[in-house]
Amino acid sequence: MIKLKHLAQCNTVITALLDLEGALPFCSDSRKYAHPSAFVAIPGAKVNPLDIIDPLLKLRCPYVIYQKDKINDEKVIKLNEQYPHTRFIAVEDSVTFLQELTREHIKEWKELSSKNTVFAISGSNGKTTHKEMLSFILNTILPGKVVATEKNNNNHLGVPLTLLNVNERTEMVVLELGSNHPGEIKVLCDIALPNAGLTTNIGATHLEFFGNEEKVFQEEGYLYYAIKNNTSGKGFYLINKDDSFLKSLPDTTGSISFGENTEATAQISYLDNGAAIDYKGSELAVSNSYITGKHNKLNLITCAFIAHHFYPESKSEIIRAAGEFKPTKNRSEWIDFQGRSVFLDAYNANPSSMKAALVAFRDSIIEQGKVVNESCVVLGDMNELGENAPRYHEELGAFVRELGFPHVYFVGRYADSYLKGCPSGNKRSSSRDFKSEYRDECIKNFSIHFIKGSRSLQLESLFDIT
Repeated sequence: MIKLKHLAQCNTVITALLDLEGALPFCSDSRKYAHPSAFVAIPGAKVNPLDIIDPLLKLRCPYVIYQKDKINDEKVIKLNEQYPHTRFIAVEDSVTFLQELTREHIKEWKELSSKNTVFAISGSNGKTTHKEMLSFILNTILPGKVVATEKNNNNHLGVPLTLLNVNERTEMVVLELGSNHPGEIKVLCDIALPNAGLTTNIGATHLEFFGNEEKVFQEEGYLYYAIKNNTSGKGFYLINKDDSFLKSLPDTTGSISFGENTEATAQISYLDNGAAIDYKGSELAVSNSYITGKHNKLNLITCAFIAHHFYPESKSEIIRAAGEFKPTKNRSEWIDFQGRSVFLDAYNANPSSMKAALVAFRDSIIEQGKVVNESCVVLGDMNELGENAPRYHEELGAFVRELGFPHVYFVGRYADSYLKGCPSGNKRSSSRDFKSEYRDECIKNFSIHFIKGSRSLQLESLFDIT
């Protein structure tokens, strides 16, 4: 429930709102409107929401916040005549208003209890996996008290919409912060006011807009400074000592360093089916049969450690929940297709995540008692790598060759670059063109498969998965 007085505190509000009392849920999707809620009309690229809100106005929607301009003002005059029970509130910019409203809401929520925490996650790889793992574990020990980013709604609009779900019962927010342009993490931190968090790692992501990894570090690492400033250095923040960029972040009162690096305060070690972390002589170990690879074991133990930091009395529940977690659809998941084992990650791809997943796949082949010759590897484009994209694809092709995979298919516009690094590979133009061949030949000839590429390739369509 959002207190209506917060509307008057937003700089973009044009209409006087000081007389408003009470609290209401807020909604920005007319298809999901539930009465009574206040509706924020956010202009779309093709649709003006004021043209499609008659159904919710007929439900006697009490407030509609809209973006003021000549066309909208004229629409509102007509709507107000037809629906006099609805109050129309003009703002300069609907998105900025939503962000300001969210900030006021979160400020007040954090003041309700010292336990109330916005745990934010930034980084090049693994943000969504961390968010899914951590929220799964926390929901086990705090049912009904956790709000988390849905899907990957991690941008300037998704973050406020997530945070507007926070209410008096909420105790933990698990918030994913996404960025592909400089300055976006700061915008999100200014909205969310995180008081705890983690930057997963720094890699060659969105280089089309950042240029180099140092600038990626400056962007993703801003979360550290936001938490430090919001909490006078007392906020819980995990510093990844195994990352060549993040390890340079200075310790704060509330920070804990972790990793295999001997300089880390919390030491990570790996088990056959999981991982352990030793912190000040106390060990936490978790195992999970649904995940593959060292990187995912690290993700899991990190999330378990975070949950244990906040709720040490729930250690047994945390360990149990960590073991029950299953990867989300199309994201580092094992599926069975026509009797074949397929590792599918058709959601995102960049050089570091590709390498980690390929090593994990090779290790899994060995664990299953199979040989590399039985495998088929399908790699799609890695997008948003800028002018050096061909070089990154060539380097990854060479990496695949070094791992010893003999049956490799490169799909997409960078297939030729892949082939420079791995000349024995096969080139295919698109998932659609490759689909029949893959099903008729690859599935029949190879017992274990690896499929990974950027979202635009839609590699899941090879299996008719949507």
